[in-house]
Amino acid sequence: MSRYADFIRADRLRAEPEAQSAEQAIEADRARIVQCSPVRRLQQKTQVFPLDVKASVRSRLTHSLEVKETGRQLALRVVAGLEAEVERDALVSLVEMACLLHDVGNPPFGHFGEAVIIDWLGRHLPVLFRRAVGTPSRQWPMLLADLRQFEGNAQSLRLLHSLQDMNLTLSQLAALQKYVRGAYQPKTGGRWQQKPGHFFSERPLIQQIRRHFPTTAHGRHPLAFLMEAADDMAYGVADLEDAVDRGVLSLAELELALLNDGNEYLKQLWRQARVEEPGFFSRFRQRLGQDLLPLVCEQYLVHQQAILDGEHDRPLLAVEQAPAQALQWLKDFAHGHVFRRREVESLELAGFAALKGVLDAFAPLLALPAAEFTALEHRRDANGQVLRRLFHRLPPRHLAAYRRDSQSAPFFESEAEREWYFRVRLLLDFISGMTDTYVLEEYRLLCGLQG
Repeated sequence: MSRYADFIRADRLRAEPEAQSAEQAIEADRARIVQCSPVRRLQQKTQVFPLDVKASVRSRLTHSLEVKETGRQLALRVVAGLEAEVERDALVSLVEMACLLHDVGNPPFGHFGEAVIIDWLGRHLPVLFRRAVGTPSRQWPMLLADLRQFEGNAQSLRLLHSLQDMNLTLSQLAALQKYVRGAYQPKTGGRWQQKPGHFFSERPLIQQIRRHFPTTAHGRHPLAFLMEAADDMAYGVADLEDAVDRGVLSLAELELALLNDGNEYLKQLWRQARVEEPGFFSRFRQRLGQDLLPLVCEQYLVHQQAILDGEHDRPLLAVEQAPAQALQWLKDFAHGHVFRRREVESLELAGFAALKGVLDAFAPLLALPAAEFTALEHRRDANGQVLRRLFHRLPPRHLAAYRRDSQSAPFFESEAEREWYFRVRLLLDFISGMTDTYVLEEYRLLCGLQG
């Protein structure tokens, strides 16, 4: 039996009423994922240009669809190159769906929004905790560290499992994880430890994933490498194409920099794509992809044993070959010459004001002792009525998860800290699930600018 059978399994946290093969279970996952609301919300979340209404500029959804297709092509090539038999359709679907889901946990305004949330948590949580709970337990520093490290990849796992309760296969959830460290754990020198891949709230799920796939205790699920490579390949050219389409960057400016600083492969690729003719970016992206696809698959197959053992510690595109270096140059140029443009930063500043404003407005809910928070429905004083209206804006699905977990989640030493931990998670779940436009509308409403 192929070792891939160890990673492509039908196991779920809760067993289905009828027994399924791995292929049947993963096909069922596919239907659940494509129809889930977190994927739909990606259409109004930012890729590069927040709040952009231009139809041709990418949203997180269109980006994720492109990543999904690239992941499919990579998976098909890898399957064709494997000597052992594998369940082809199941492997390809795991990669495709990991690609489609890879950004669902990202907050409004993308990585910038992530940084805003982390900064706010670091500034406010210690004070709010003292007001709501008081004296901390010996476990509290670890829980506080967990809450302060908001990360989109970890939120994706929480969203799909704890909030949406999709009961996906453990194989699908594991293939989605780029990082293996918990936000409550200290960093080590490992490559996949640099960012948190899950929160303390999902520790029971992670224990089950690691019980089924022991190598994920220190390394990735093998198919996560293909998801990561597909993401890198998709946005490397797309961000620049959107910048040119948006008028933030001119083709002439990009061409001048590329012909001066790019490697010979990249210069030749540029000339072959005929920049002066319509459809240039499509040809450029296609030609680069034609060279990157076999390169990524070759790297996967060369390092397959280490990947299956959980020992490989480099992205598949972290190589010296010319196509990979060309892609890295394009990504670096976008970071240096697009993301720092005044227009992009102005939109992000609007996002900063909106996110911070909404967090500030809801912060009083975190300052309440647990008994007062649960009794908000019965408050009739002026301040209580404001807090009650804020409470009513929290989604019923998220409130249900809060009520369930604040009463029964394992591994907590203090009941008061458990309740407050999940109250913070409730607010973070609410805000991180907002689209760019929705968080701006919520901010305007809370400021009295609309009703």
